[in-house]
Amino acid sequence: MLDLSRSPLVSGLSAASVTVGYLMVGLPAGVLVDRVDPWRVLVLTDALRAALFAALFGLAAAGLLAVWLVLVIAFAAGACSVFSQTALAVVVRDLFPAAGLIRANSALELASQLSLVAGPAAVGVLAAVGRIDLALLADALTFLVSLVSLFAVGRWRPGRAAPAAHRTGRGWRSMEADLRAGLRYVASVRVLVILTAVQMVVNLCLAAEKLIVFYARDTLGLTPSLVAAVVAAGGAGGVAGALCAARLAGWIGEIRLIVIAIVAAGAAIAAMSVTGSAPSLTAANFAYAWALVVASLVNRTQRQRIVPRAMLGRVTSGVRVLFLAVDPIGVVLAGAATSALGGDPRPVFLAAGTVIVVTAGVGWLAGLRRVDDGGGARR
Repeated sequence: MLDLSRSPLVSGLSAASVTVGYLMVGLPAGVLVDRVDPWRVLVLTDALRAALFAALFGLAAAGLLAVWLVLVIAFAAGACSVFSQTALAVVVRDLFPAAGLIRANSALELASQLSLVAGPAAVGVLAAVGRIDLALLADALTFLVSLVSLFAVGRWRPGRAAPAAHRTGRGWRSMEADLRAGLRYVASVRVLVILTAVQMVVNLCLAAEKLIVFYARDTLGLTPSLVAAVVAAGGAGGVAGALCAARLAGWIGEIRLIVIAIVAAGAAIAAMSVTGSAPSLTAANFAYAWALVVASLVNRTQRQRIVPRAMLGRVTSGVRVLFLAVDPIGVVLAGAATSALGGDPRPVFLAAGTVIVVTAGVGWLAGLRRVDDGGGARR
Protein backbone atom coordinates (compact mmCIF):
# COMPACT_ATOMS: atom_id res chain seq x y z
CA MET A 1 0.00 0.00 0.00
CA LEU A 2 2.84 2.39 0.76
CA ASP A 3 4.32 1.64 -2.66
CA LEU A 4 0.99 2.50 -4.31
CA SER A 5 0.12 5.45 -2.10
CA ARG A 6 2.15 7.45 0.38
CA SER A 7 -1.01 8.17 2.36
CA PRO A 8 -0.82 6.98 5.99
CA LEU A 9 -4.65 6.98 6.09
CA VAL A 10 -4.89 4.51 3.21
CA SER A 11 -2.17 2.35 4.74
CA GLY A 12 -3.94 2.38 8.09
CA LEU A 13 -7.26 1.39 6.52
CA SER A 14 -5.72 -1.60 4.79
CA ALA A 15 -4.01 -2.70 8.02
CA ALA A 16 -7.29 -2.40 9.95
CA SER A 17 -9.22 -4.67 7.58
CA VAL A 18 -10.43 -7.07 10.28
CA THR A 19 -11.61 -4.21 12.50
CA VAL A 20 -13.47 -2.69 9.54
CA GLY A 21 -14.84 -6.16 8.77
CA TYR A 22 -16.31 -6.49 12.26
CA LEU A 23 -17.98 -3.09 12.00
CA MET A 24 -19.41 -4.06 8.58
CA VAL A 25 -20.58 -7.65 9.08
CA GLY A 26 -19.93 -8.54 12.72
CA LEU A 27 -23.55 -8.60 13.87
CA PRO A 28 -25.08 -10.58 10.97
CA ALA A 29 -22.06 -12.90 10.93
CA GLY A 30 -22.85 -14.16 14.42
CA VAL A 31 -26.48 -14.88 13.53
CA LEU A 32 -25.48 -16.76 10.37
CA VAL A 33 -22.86 -18.83 12.20
CA ASP A 34 -25.54 -19.86 14.71
CA ARG A 35 -27.76 -21.05 11.84
CA VAL A 36 -25.29 -23.18 9.89
CA ASP A 37 -22.53 -25.71 10.51
CA PRO A 38 -19.63 -23.58 11.84
CA TRP A 39 -17.11 -26.12 10.53
CA ARG A 40 -18.26 -25.40 6.99
CA VAL A 41 -17.88 -21.70 7.68
CA LEU A 42 -14.22 -22.29 8.62
CA VAL A 43 -13.60 -24.27 5.44
CA LEU A 44 -15.36 -21.75 3.19
CA THR A 45 -13.62 -18.70 4.65
CA ASP A 46 -10.18 -20.32 4.37
CA ALA A 47 -10.86 -21.17 0.73
CA LEU A 48 -12.09 -17.64 0.00
CA ARG A 49 -9.10 -15.99 1.66
CA ALA A 50 -6.68 -18.26 -0.18
CA ALA A 51 -8.34 -17.21 -3.45
CA LEU A 52 -8.34 -13.51 -2.51
CA PHE A 53 -4.65 -13.39 -1.64
CA ALA A 54 -3.73 -15.51 -4.66
CA ALA A 55 -5.60 -12.99 -6.81
CA LEU A 56 -3.81 -10.14 -5.05
CA PHE A 57 -0.45 -11.76 -5.78
CA GLY A 58 -1.40 -12.30 -9.42
CA LEU A 59 -2.45 -8.69 -9.83
CA ALA A 60 0.77 -7.51 -8.16
CA ALA A 61 2.89 -9.71 -10.43
CA ALA A 62 1.05 -8.32 -13.47
CA GLY A 63 1.49 -4.74 -12.30
CA LEU A 64 -2.28 -4.19 -12.18
CA LEU A 65 -2.68 -3.22 -8.52
CA ALA A 66 -4.56 -0.06 -7.61
CA VAL A 67 -5.34 1.39 -4.19
CA TRP A 68 -9.09 0.80 -4.48
CA LEU A 69 -8.53 -2.80 -5.57
CA VAL A 70 -6.27 -3.60 -2.63
CA LEU A 71 -8.78 -2.06 -0.21
CA VAL A 72 -11.67 -4.07 -1.70
CA ILE A 73 -9.70 -7.32 -1.37
CA ALA A 74 -8.47 -6.40 2.12
CA PHE A 75 -11.98 -5.62 3.36
CA ALA A 76 -13.35 -8.81 1.77
CA ALA A 77 -10.62 -10.84 3.52
CA GLY A 78 -11.38 -8.97 6.74
CA ALA A 79 -15.05 -9.90 6.48
CA CYS A 80 -14.07 -13.54 5.95
CA SER A 81 -11.94 -13.32 9.10
CA VAL A 82 -14.96 -12.12 11.07
CA PHE A 83 -16.95 -15.20 10.06
CA SER A 84 -13.94 -17.46 10.67
CA GLN A 85 -13.14 -16.14 14.16
CA THR A 86 -16.80 -16.34 15.18
CA ALA A 87 -17.16 -19.89 13.85
CA LEU A 88 -13.92 -20.95 15.54
CA ALA A 89 -15.30 -20.02 18.96
CA VAL A 90 -18.29 -22.29 18.34
CA VAL A 91 -16.20 -25.15 16.90
CA VAL A 92 -13.91 -25.12 19.95
CA ARG A 93 -16.99 -25.30 22.15
CA ASP A 94 -18.22 -28.31 20.12
CA LEU A 95 -14.91 -30.18 20.19
CA PHE A 96 -13.81 -29.76 23.80
CA PRO A 97 -15.51 -30.34 27.15
CA ALA A 98 -15.93 -27.37 29.49
CA ALA A 99 -12.86 -28.35 31.51
CA GLY A 100 -10.73 -28.48 28.36
CA LEU A 101 -11.75 -25.12 26.89
CA ILE A 102 -9.03 -23.11 28.60
CA ARG A 103 -6.30 -25.47 27.35
CA ALA A 104 -7.71 -25.48 23.81
CA ASN A 105 -7.91 -21.69 23.73
CA SER A 106 -4.38 -21.46 25.12
CA ALA A 107 -3.06 -23.65 22.31
CA LEU A 108 -4.85 -21.56 19.68
CA GLU A 109 -3.65 -18.32 21.24
CA LEU A 110 -0.09 -19.63 21.35
CA ALA A 111 -0.25 -20.36 17.62
CA SER A 112 -1.66 -16.88 17.01
CA GLN A 113 1.05 -15.16 19.05
CA LEU A 114 3.83 -17.15 17.39
CA SER A 115 2.46 -16.14 14.00
CA LEU A 116 2.60 -12.49 15.07
CA VAL A 117 6.33 -12.96 15.65
CA ALA A 118 7.16 -15.17 12.66
CA GLY A 119 4.95 -13.43 10.10
CA PRO A 120 6.48 -9.95 10.25
CA ALA A 121 9.96 -11.50 10.40
CA ALA A 122 9.31 -13.43 7.18
CA VAL A 123 7.93 -10.32 5.47
CA GLY A 124 10.99 -8.38 6.61
CA VAL A 125 13.28 -10.93 4.97
CA LEU A 126 11.28 -10.78 1.73
CA ALA A 127 11.38 -6.97 1.79
CA ALA A 128 15.14 -7.04 2.35
CA VAL A 129 15.67 -9.14 -0.78
CA GLY A 130 13.27 -7.03 -2.82
CA ARG A 131 10.48 -9.62 -3.13
CA ILE A 132 7.82 -8.30 -0.79
CA ASP A 133 5.18 -9.29 -3.37
CA LEU A 134 5.88 -12.92 -2.42
CA ALA A 135 4.36 -12.16 0.99
CA LEU A 136 0.99 -12.05 -0.78
CA LEU A 137 1.59 -15.51 -2.19
CA ALA A 138 2.69 -16.69 1.25
CA ASP A 139 -0.64 -15.45 2.65
CA ALA A 140 -2.53 -17.54 0.10
CA LEU A 141 -0.43 -20.61 0.91
CA THR A 142 -0.98 -20.27 4.66
CA PHE A 143 -4.74 -20.36 4.15
CA LEU A 144 -4.34 -23.47 1.99
CA VAL A 145 -2.37 -25.09 4.82
CA SER A 146 -5.14 -24.13 7.22
CA LEU A 147 -7.71 -25.62 4.84
CA VAL A 148 -5.83 -28.92 4.68
CA SER A 149 -5.56 -29.01 8.48
CA LEU A 150 -9.33 -28.51 8.79
CA PHE A 151 -10.02 -31.46 6.52
CA ALA A 152 -7.54 -33.56 8.50
CA VAL A 153 -9.01 -32.69 11.89
CA GLY A 154 -12.55 -32.98 10.56
CA ARG A 155 -12.17 -36.72 10.15
CA TRP A 156 -11.88 -37.08 13.93
CA ARG A 157 -14.74 -34.82 14.83
CA PRO A 158 -17.13 -36.47 17.29
CA GLY A 159 -20.05 -36.76 14.87
CA ARG A 160 -21.29 -33.78 12.96
CA ALA A 161 -21.75 -30.23 14.15
CA ALA A 162 -23.95 -29.61 17.13
CA PRO A 163 -27.53 -28.65 16.21
CA ALA A 164 -27.78 -25.16 14.88
CA ALA A 165 -30.02 -22.55 16.41
CA HIS A 166 -33.76 -22.87 15.79
CA ARG A 167 -34.59 -21.24 12.50
CA THR A 168 -37.53 -18.89 12.84
CA GLY A 169 -37.16 -17.72 9.25
CA ARG A 170 -34.64 -16.65 6.71
CA GLY A 171 -35.42 -12.98 6.18
CA TRP A 172 -33.82 -9.88 7.65
CA ARG A 173 -36.55 -9.65 10.27
CA SER A 174 -35.80 -13.13 11.60
CA MET A 175 -32.08 -12.30 11.70
CA GLU A 176 -32.86 -9.13 13.63
CA ALA A 177 -34.99 -11.16 16.05
CA ASP A 178 -32.17 -13.66 16.54
CA LEU A 179 -29.72 -10.85 17.19
CA ARG A 180 -32.03 -9.21 19.72
CA ALA A 181 -32.44 -12.57 21.48
CA GLY A 182 -28.68 -12.86 21.80
CA LEU A 183 -28.34 -9.34 23.18
CA ARG A 184 -31.18 -9.97 25.63
CA TYR A 185 -29.39 -13.07 26.84
CA VAL A 186 -26.17 -11.14 27.45
CA ALA A 187 -28.12 -8.49 29.35
CA SER A 188 -29.74 -11.18 31.52
CA VAL A 189 -26.46 -12.68 32.78
CA ARG A 190 -24.76 -10.40 35.27
CA VAL A 191 -21.23 -11.71 34.78
CA LEU A 192 -21.45 -11.19 31.00
CA VAL A 193 -22.76 -7.65 31.47
CA ILE A 194 -19.93 -6.78 33.85
CA LEU A 195 -17.20 -8.43 31.76
CA THR A 196 -18.46 -6.73 28.58
CA ALA A 197 -18.65 -3.31 30.22
CA VAL A 198 -15.20 -3.69 31.77
CA GLN A 199 -13.72 -4.83 28.46
CA MET A 200 -15.21 -1.86 26.59
CA VAL A 201 -13.65 0.63 29.02
CA VAL A 202 -10.36 -1.26 28.94
CA ASN A 203 -10.31 -1.31 25.12
CA LEU A 204 -11.01 2.41 25.07
CA CYS A 205 -7.98 3.03 27.28
CA LEU A 206 -5.73 0.45 25.66
CA ALA A 207 -5.77 2.51 22.48
CA ALA A 208 -2.86 4.28 24.19
CA GLU A 209 -0.73 1.29 23.15
CA LYS A 210 -0.72 2.75 19.62
CA LEU A 211 1.62 5.43 21.01
CA ILE A 212 4.33 2.99 22.14
CA VAL A 213 6.32 3.15 18.90
CA PHE A 214 5.94 6.94 18.76
CA TYR A 215 7.11 7.19 22.36
CA ALA A 216 10.10 4.93 21.76
CA ARG A 217 11.21 6.61 18.55
CA ASP A 218 10.34 10.28 19.01
CA THR A 219 10.20 10.88 22.77
CA LEU A 220 13.00 8.58 23.92
CA GLY A 221 14.95 8.85 20.65
CA LEU A 222 15.68 5.12 20.43
CA THR A 223 17.37 3.69 17.37
CA PRO A 224 15.29 1.61 14.91
CA SER A 225 16.84 -1.61 16.21
CA LEU A 226 15.90 -0.74 19.79
CA VAL A 227 12.37 0.20 18.71
CA ALA A 228 12.14 -3.20 17.03
CA ALA A 229 13.27 -4.83 20.28
CA VAL A 230 10.52 -3.02 22.19
CA VAL A 231 7.91 -4.22 19.69
CA ALA A 232 9.30 -7.77 19.70
CA ALA A 233 8.99 -7.85 23.49
CA GLY A 234 5.24 -7.51 23.04
CA GLY A 235 5.22 -10.62 20.86
CA ALA A 236 7.28 -12.52 23.43
CA GLY A 237 4.93 -11.41 26.20
CA GLY A 238 1.95 -12.67 24.22
CA VAL A 239 3.60 -16.07 23.78
CA ALA A 240 4.34 -16.23 27.50
CA GLY A 241 0.74 -15.34 28.32
CA ALA A 242 -0.63 -18.07 26.07
CA LEU A 243 1.73 -20.63 27.63
CA CYS A 244 0.83 -19.94 31.26
CA ALA A 245 -2.86 -18.91 31.12
CA ALA A 246 -4.34 -22.38 31.59
CA ARG A 247 -2.11 -23.23 34.54
CA LEU A 248 -2.72 -19.88 36.23
CA ALA A 249 -6.47 -20.25 35.77
CA GLY A 250 -6.29 -23.63 37.51
CA TRP A 251 -4.45 -22.12 40.46
CA ILE A 252 -6.23 -18.80 40.81
CA GLY A 253 -9.63 -19.28 39.20
CA GLU A 254 -10.70 -17.85 35.85
CA ILE A 255 -12.65 -14.78 37.01
CA ARG A 256 -9.96 -13.79 39.51
CA LEU A 257 -7.32 -14.25 36.81
CA ILE A 258 -9.21 -11.98 34.40
CA VAL A 259 -9.34 -9.21 37.00
CA ILE A 260 -5.70 -9.66 38.02
CA ALA A 261 -4.56 -9.66 34.40
CA ILE A 262 -6.52 -6.48 33.62
CA VAL A 263 -4.96 -4.79 36.65
CA ALA A 264 -1.52 -5.95 35.47
CA ALA A 265 -2.16 -4.59 31.96
CA GLY A 266 -3.18 -1.23 33.41
CA ALA A 267 -0.16 -1.14 35.69
CA ALA A 268 2.14 -1.95 32.76
CA ILE A 269 0.67 0.85 30.63
CA ALA A 270 0.96 3.28 33.55
CA ALA A 271 4.57 2.17 34.14
CA MET A 272 5.44 3.24 30.59
CA SER A 273 4.99 6.83 31.76
CA VAL A 274 8.12 6.55 33.91
CA THR A 275 10.27 4.47 31.58
CA GLY A 276 13.26 6.37 30.26
CA SER A 277 15.29 3.69 28.52
CA ALA A 278 14.94 0.83 26.07
CA PRO A 279 15.24 -1.93 28.74
CA SER A 280 12.53 -0.47 30.97
CA LEU A 281 10.13 0.16 28.07
CA THR A 282 10.84 -3.33 26.72
CA ALA A 283 10.00 -4.87 30.10
CA ALA A 284 6.80 -2.82 30.39
CA ASN A 285 5.65 -3.84 26.90
CA PHE A 286 6.40 -7.51 27.66
CA ALA A 287 4.30 -7.33 30.86
CA TYR A 288 1.51 -5.48 29.07
CA ALA A 289 1.25 -8.03 26.24
CA TRP A 290 1.43 -10.94 28.70
CA ALA A 291 -1.43 -9.55 30.78
CA LEU A 292 -3.57 -8.62 27.78
CA VAL A 293 -3.34 -12.10 26.23
CA VAL A 294 -4.13 -13.80 29.55
CA ALA A 295 -7.18 -11.59 30.16
CA SER A 296 -8.62 -11.92 26.65
CA LEU A 297 -7.99 -15.67 26.47
CA VAL A 298 -9.72 -16.42 29.78
CA ASN A 299 -12.54 -13.98 29.02
CA ARG A 300 -13.19 -15.84 25.74
CA THR A 301 -13.25 -19.14 27.61
CA GLN A 302 -15.81 -17.79 30.06
CA ARG A 303 -18.16 -16.82 27.21
CA GLN A 304 -17.81 -20.25 25.60
CA ARG A 305 -18.62 -21.92 28.90
CA ILE A 306 -21.52 -19.69 29.94
CA VAL A 307 -23.37 -18.91 26.71
CA PRO A 308 -25.74 -21.57 25.30
CA ARG A 309 -24.40 -23.24 22.15
CA ALA A 310 -27.33 -21.98 20.06
CA MET A 311 -26.43 -18.34 20.82
CA LEU A 312 -22.65 -18.49 21.00
CA GLY A 313 -22.01 -17.17 17.48
CA ARG A 314 -24.10 -14.02 17.80
CA VAL A 315 -22.95 -13.33 21.38
CA THR A 316 -19.28 -13.75 20.36
CA SER A 317 -19.52 -11.45 17.35
CA GLY A 318 -21.79 -8.99 19.16
CA VAL A 319 -19.44 -8.37 22.07
CA ARG A 320 -16.45 -8.15 19.71
CA VAL A 321 -18.23 -5.46 17.72
CA LEU A 322 -18.75 -3.52 20.97
CA PHE A 323 -15.08 -3.97 21.93
CA LEU A 324 -13.80 -2.84 18.54
CA ALA A 325 -16.25 0.04 18.17
CA VAL A 326 -14.62 1.92 21.04
CA ASP A 327 -11.08 1.36 19.76
CA PRO A 328 -11.03 4.16 17.14
CA ILE A 329 -12.52 6.52 19.71
CA GLY A 330 -9.69 5.69 22.07
CA VAL A 331 -7.10 6.17 19.33
CA VAL A 332 -8.45 9.64 18.54
CA LEU A 333 -8.57 10.61 22.23
CA ALA A 334 -5.04 9.33 22.91
CA GLY A 335 -3.64 11.03 19.82
CA ALA A 336 -5.41 14.32 20.51
CA ALA A 337 -4.31 14.32 24.15
CA THR A 338 -0.70 13.63 23.18
CA SER A 339 -0.77 16.47 20.66
CA ALA A 340 -2.25 18.83 23.25
CA LEU A 341 0.58 17.87 25.62
CA GLY A 342 3.19 18.90 23.09
CA GLY A 343 3.84 15.38 21.80
CA ASP A 344 4.52 13.81 25.21
CA PRO A 345 2.48 10.58 25.62
CA ARG A 346 3.61 9.84 29.17
CA PRO A 347 0.62 11.49 30.89
CA VAL A 348 -1.65 9.58 28.50
CA PHE A 349 -0.04 6.29 29.52
CA LEU A 350 -0.47 7.14 33.19
CA ALA A 351 -4.12 8.21 32.82
CA ALA A 352 -5.04 5.18 30.69
CA GLY A 353 -3.37 2.74 33.07
CA THR A 354 -5.04 4.30 36.09
CA VAL A 355 -8.51 4.11 34.53
CA ILE A 356 -7.92 0.45 33.59
CA VAL A 357 -6.92 -0.49 37.15
CA VAL A 358 -9.90 1.37 38.61
CA THR A 359 -12.27 -0.26 36.10
CA ALA A 360 -11.04 -3.73 37.06
CA GLY A 361 -11.64 -2.91 40.71
CA VAL A 362 -15.15 -1.61 40.00
CA GLY A 363 -15.98 -4.74 38.02
CA TRP A 364 -14.76 -6.93 40.88
CA LEU A 365 -16.85 -5.07 43.45
CA ALA A 366 -19.87 -4.89 41.12
CA GLY A 367 -20.29 -8.64 41.10
CA LEU A 368 -17.34 -10.55 39.66
CA ARG A 369 -16.20 -11.49 43.16
CA ARG A 370 -19.48 -13.38 43.64
CA VAL A 371 -19.18 -15.49 40.49
CA ASP A 372 -18.68 -19.21 40.86
CA ASP A 373 -15.15 -19.63 39.49
CA GLY A 374 -15.87 -23.21 38.57
CA GLY A 375 -17.52 -21.88 35.43
CA GLY A 376 -20.99 -21.02 36.67
CA ALA A 377 -22.60 -17.62 36.62
CA ARG A 378 -25.24 -16.01 38.75
CA ARG A 379 -27.92 -14.12 36.92
